[in-house]
Amino acid sequence: MIAFDAIFRTRSVVKAAGILDAPQSTVSRWLAKLRDHFGDPLFVKTQQGMYPTPVASKHAPPIAEIVRIYQNELCDAGSFDPATTAREFNIATSDVGSLLLLPALHRCSETVAPSARFAATLLGSEELMVSLESGHVDVAFGSLKDLCGCVRSQTLAVDAYVCVMPSGRRDPAKPLTLRAFREAKHIVICANGLEYTHQHVEPELREICRPENVRLVTESFLIAGLLAEQDDLILTVPSRVASLLSQRFDLITVSPPIDLPKFKVTQYWHERFHKEPGNQWLRRTIRKIFATPAT
Repeated sequence: MIAFDAIFRTRSVVKAAGILDAPQSTVSRWLAKLRDHFGDPLFVKTQQGMYPTPVASKHAPPIAEIVRIYQNELCDAGSFDPATTAREFNIATSDVGSLLLLPALHRCSETVAPSARFAATLLGSEELMVSLESGHVDVAFGSLKDLCGCVRSQTLAVDAYVCVMPSGRRDPAKPLTLRAFREAKHIVICANGLEYTHQHVEPELREICRPENVRLVTESFLIAGLLAEQDDLILTVPSRVASLLSQRFDLITVSPPIDLPKFKVTQYWHERFHKEPGNQWLRRTIRKIFATPAT
């Protein structure tokens, strides 16, 4: 029944296998058994994916309810113990989100949950909603938009944009003028359609900077930081990212001469797992990380 529900929601045996963490051949065998049981093909290949037959559509709601009851009420949800768990928690975030979060999670859990593991996956894929709903991703971390009403969120911090540049370029106490900003060479981080607040900042930067002065473009915050250290270029990023880059590269931070929007750093989880103890523990731990002043 879990395989039926996964295929119905994803319209794909391959995607269902990813959600269920099972080989595609295994999911195909489960589907074959379901077809024998119902005496119906259940799902037919179309240009839109594995489209359900009328029989499958009829049985989908009660099967979804059976899966919900099984996962939420029959799987001993109260058995989670951080001290003994070996669970791998999956977090959807960006490259720099991984660097902000994963080391801190390791430090916070090293004594209270020594066998817990944390894995990061890139934020913004089309599978994000399905992965949150299924529990394949426990929490998404960043600044997202257009998530459905069944996804809960918690604001962890409010951040603002700053500029970073090689330490020998200028006095960090001296304000960066708009003229100097426009005439300087820049690295621009391209959001490339991902659900980042940066998606709205990128066009504004490109409008202010001369086109010929946007010398380098990358989708990675970390690569941008390395490039900014090596060349005489300005990089505009969130202040938490700038702090992280400045710790690892020879960069200074200055305020931008333009008004850029502040944004919320947020964690997201699906309503289905709001009361799941392991998910609750992960969310509390992440909240604690952002409530603790940086040292």
